[in-house]
Amino acid sequence: MKPLLAKYSNSVMTLVMLGVFLVLVGIASRYPPEARFMPWVVGIPPILLCLLQLVLDARERRRAAEAVDTRSDLDKGLDQASRIAGRPVEFNIAALPVADAPQMSPEEQVRRELILWGYFLGFIGGILLFGFWVAIPVFLVCFLRFQAKSSWSTALLLGLGASIVLFFVFERGLKVQLHRGFVVNAVVDYLDR
Repeated sequence: MKPLLAKYSNSVMTLVMLGVFLVLVGIASRYPPEARFMPWVVGIPPILLCLLQLVLDARERRRAAEAVDTRSDLDKGLDQASRIAGRPVEFNIAALPVADAPQMSPEEQVRRELILWGYFLGFIGGILLFGFWVAIPVFLVCFLRFQAKSSWSTALLLGLGASIVLFFVFERGLKVQLHRGFVVNAVVDYLDR
């Protein structure tokens, strides 16, 4: 089960994300033209990226299967060489490169997928609870610092810069008010009393 899970774990996450964005765009298609613009802007590019990722995952699995076939061909060749030589011929097949990318153990692959799921679900939860303007910089800074191994200054600068750019594009340029978050709305309502 673990090798199967590791083999398809990238595709499973991509399919879930594809489903989320398809539902988002599908629901938004029933909105009036002015209201559907934002969900389409947010939903259609990730749909295309998810489809591209599924194609890349399928190509990677096919290459890995071809590499396994090559190994079995090498085993057959070693058997023939052993018969011709009249003695066992040994060759370190494990030392041969299987693919260009570094190989990970199934446990490492699953661990990385769980980390990505944590980031994804944390980002969605952050948006729902605290809104886009809190979730975006927190997500970017955390991801850049801990996954991309950027320095704190680089992560903070890029997180703040991206938030400022998104604010001016959506709030000021497109006049689209993004979700403020349930906690932020509750605090603002409480302070307005």
